Amino acid sequence: MNRRGLTLIETIAVLVLVLGIAGLAIPLLGNDAGSRLAAASMMLRDDLEQARYRTISDPADPVTLVVDADGCGWSLARDADRTTPILRGDGEPWTVRFDDPRTTDLAGIRVVTDLTDRCVRFDPRGVLVNGAKPSMRLELGDDHRRLDIGVVSGLVAIRRD
Repeated sequence: MNRRGLTLIETIAVLVLVLGIAGLAIPLLGNDAGSRLAAASMMLRDDLEQARYRTISDPADPVTLVVDADGCGWSLARDADRTTPILRGDGEPWTVRFDDPRTTDLAGIRVVTDLTDRCVRFDPRGVLVNGAKPSMRLELGDDHRRLDIGVVSGLVAIRRD
């Protein structure tokens, strides 16, 4: 007998298999607000800790985290000149911008802080210089993450409100 094509049962089995794989793969490919905010929060936490560690290691030349006026990013700069970012190991300025074409997955995220000068500074022991505990949030639509900075320890915890 010369058989051509697939039977109905074979077609349904293949269709179910393809839909099952697509059902598993599509969420993994998605770019939901929660995962985008989690990534941005970890970047901000790491840079806050970098500023703290650099200040502890060289108290004569403290490093400050400066939030951009538009809330689309931040930079690490010397406390003496907060307008010029320090350089990373690769020679690039230590700046994070969510509207940068290289960070398109983070577009739309905003940094919101209650600091009047938009700067987070640490003393030579790693203690916050800002006085009161600063409020820092990353927002994307209705979702947001709060970063709590320990006043004495300087360690940063990420919380979902």
